Amino acid sequence: MHRTTRIKITELNPHLMCALCGGYFIDATTIVECLHSFCKTCIVRYLETNKYCPMCDVQVHKTRPLLSIRSDKTLQDIVYKLVPGLFKDEMKRRRDFYAAYPVAEVPLGSQEERGEVAERDQGVGPEDEIVSLSIEFHRDCREDLKGTTENGDLDKDKPAPFPPGPGLRFLRCPAAMTVLHLAKFLRNKMDVPSKYQVEVLYEDEPLKEYYTLMDIAYIYPWRR
Repeated sequence: MHRTTRIKITELNPHLMCALCGGYFIDATTIVECLHSFCKTCIVRYLETNKYCPMCDVQVHKTRPLLSIRSDKTLQDIVYKLVPGLFKDEMKRRRDFYAAYPVAEVPLGSQEERGEVAERDQGVGPEDEIVSLSIEFHRDCREDLKGTTENGDLDKDKPAPFPPGPGLRFLRCPAAMTVLHLAKFLRNKMDVPSKYQVEVLYEDEPLKEYYTLMDIAYIYPWRR
């Protein structure tokens, strides 16, 4: 049985912090030659006078080192998810910066670059946010019930103990709800006998019991 393990953010800091400024990654950018990551402004400023990685001394590029760095949005999303308040504080800092300069003097960038993206739009939501999801019985479950009825194991005149239909059903749950609690809820709601195991899948992949709905939203394709 899987158990939830709590990890302190300080244990992850070496993977989330920039070696140049000592802060959490902002606009995480990775050197393609060695895969070390830094804040975008930090590494761009550093490479103006250096051609080697500040962590491992590998040569970034002989003449144009900026050609060998790439934005790492996945890493940045992880940092924003793990560090409470970081995204909100960064967006406020950017809004304050642009408010201090006339628009005519500052090139117009994306909404996120200008700090005009809300946490909900960026994908970082609070744990008490309500998530809408659709559920349905897996096709194997439907076939098993059909076969059981045809073989005479169930009375054809009586409904199945937990009829798998009709079609999709919809739920609204807190983002912090775990798959384990969702399975328990479905067992009670659908009157599933204790001899049956309730398992929650995404497509054909079983979900870990300790996943929250917010975790699933980050791991799998999901839209608001």
